[in-house]
Amino acid sequence: MCWSIRSQPAFVITLAGQDQRVPTVIALFKKYANLNLRPFYGINGNLMYGSDEGYRLTPGERGLRESFTNLLQMAIRDNYNEMFVFEDDAIPHLNFTQLFKELPRECRKADVLVLGAMLTYKNKKEWPKGTCFKPDPRTYGTFAVLYRRSAFQPILNWLMETNIGPLDSVYRHLLYEGINVRVAYPPFLAIMDVSHRSSVSKNRGIDRISVEERADLHEWNLDEYPMSKIVV
Repeated sequence: MCWSIRSQPAFVITLAGQDQRVPTVIALFKKYANLNLRPFYGINGNLMYGSDEGYRLTPGERGLRESFTNLLQMAIRDNYNEMFVFEDDAIPHLNFTQLFKELPRECRKADVLVLGAMLTYKNKKEWPKGTCFKPDPRTYGTFAVLYRRSAFQPILNWLMETNIGPLDSVYRHLLYEGINVRVAYPPFLAIMDVSHRSSVSKNRGIDRISVEERADLHEWNLDEYPMSKIVV
């Protein structure tokens, strides 16, 4: 199947009052990915819940799950075939458009294609070999993903029937259910701006580890992304 980037719905998930980065993200993805992103305002779990006491998930993680529930319900209602979904701290590869065109067949067949991820292998020898690999428990991130209609309802069912993990833990569930999930790599078509405090996870912030250290951990070559354009 030959995907046309321009014809697919594309969204950037953000929060009211915390959407300062959205114009920059929209401009970056227009320039480097030829995508016309539209803001999708989600649920601010930190305001709604306030505390993670008694829950396995942080308020931010709960808010992101609910935000995505709303987005999927809209996609099903509006009969989307596919949609790109980015979080408001996603950064496209400088050569996103060409890399997307050159994706191997395994990626193009995927029901869920993760365009950017955070891999947490302590030993680099454990990194996945080859291109377009299946995510495992050390593959994190929902900040840049292409979803096909075949995955909409299974993900929505998981969100509405369980509360056992953050949104990116759905990958393992989908694979178990026979849904094809792949990670487009190498290189990642998008990375995450980790220079600001996360509204989802308190453990990811500028005070814990530098951008350069995170890039080394996740195998991000910062020279391949428009880092100077980030609005922090």
